[in-house]
Amino acid sequence: MVSWSWRLRALVCCGLLSGAACAAAQEAATAAPIVFGQSGEFSGQGVAKENTDGAQAYFAMVNRNGGVFGRKVELKSLDDSRDKKRVVQNTERLITQDKVFALFGYRSTPSVRAAIEVAVRERVPLIAPFSGAQSIRTPHNPLVFHLRASYRREMEKLINLLVTQGVSKIAMLYQDDEFGKDALTGFEEAIKKAGITAVAVADYDRKDRNITPALKTLTAAHPQAVVMACTPKACVDFIKQAKAGGGGGLRFLTLSNVNSDEFTRELGEDGRGVMVSQVVPHPWSVGIPLVREFHRAIKDTGSQVPVSYSSFEGFIAAKLAVTALRQAGPNPTREKFMAALESMHDLDLGGMYIQMSASDHWGSSFVDLTMIGRDGKYVR
Repeated sequence: MVSWSWRLRALVCCGLLSGAACAAAQEAATAAPIVFGQSGEFSGQGVAKENTDGAQAYFAMVNRNGGVFGRKVELKSLDDSRDKKRVVQNTERLITQDKVFALFGYRSTPSVRAAIEVAVRERVPLIAPFSGAQSIRTPHNPLVFHLRASYRREMEKLINLLVTQGVSKIAMLYQDDEFGKDALTGFEEAIKKAGITAVAVADYDRKDRNITPALKTLTAAHPQAVVMACTPKACVDFIKQAKAGGGGGLRFLTLSNVNSDEFTRELGEDGRGVMVSQVVPHPWSVGIPLVREFHRAIKDTGSQVPVSYSSFEGFIAAKLAVTALRQAGPNPTREKFMAALESMHDLDLGGMYIQMSASDHWGSSFVDLTMIGRDGKYVR
């Protein structure tokens, strides 16, 4: 009876669809899915969730259209509360128990570094980490493939903006960890290149996120602008406290890691005028094919994905992964998948270009600058 039921459904399918589409639908229903694995801070701040929601929107769109050579693409995500020990445990589980094809979309520099150690030991590729830290890029790792530009490139863009506008009294707030120290190095390189020196530099502890001592140090130097490398919550606290203490004339600039609906929502009116560097195109510029595809995927899948830079970056990362899978052929292996990524010498994803080779996995160098407007929306 089961066999006849399946045959009947197949006949109906083939009567309604073209032969190729029907075959793809049948094959997708029976072939084993291709599973990517991810560990992230899903119980905390909203950025990681938005990254993942965007990726899931793309994977859902692909699966609705027959998958990749008839196989669905899935993303298995585990929460780690940004605890490095849990990152390692989750990554080991994903590889050894869940048998994921590759690791995907890890966030937070310390977490990415912890995952890379496991990936190297198990010989599993990691694609599109949501971190621009130099420490995960150099020396070259043949198993790690990046999408976004580096934090140092973002920092250079922010400093160049200030210098061209005649701002020379610049201070920096950074988080005392790998991410913050990497951004600090980029800051120091950029201001040296511009021929200026920082009026003040201060850090805060990642664990307690208490920015009050740093705020006192920085405001005492009377800067014109403060460049920040901090978590979204710490950045929000710093800006709000600075403005409440009479620093309304200060200019605030931050890296792309803060991007989320949650960040602008928590800033509220205090967010107006804050500059944020971006590593993907403006997700509301519907003249860009990739943006139109993003909006169509959200609409067609009926998902509740917020339109944001974070969700758009996740969407693009998923498209990069699927593009490599398709190039790897109907029977992909990790080796074929990595070879496909390394063949992307000038890949146009629809308005964002990727360049990789066997010796260069840096992906994109795209950096844009935006400002939070009166309504909490990013403007260019």
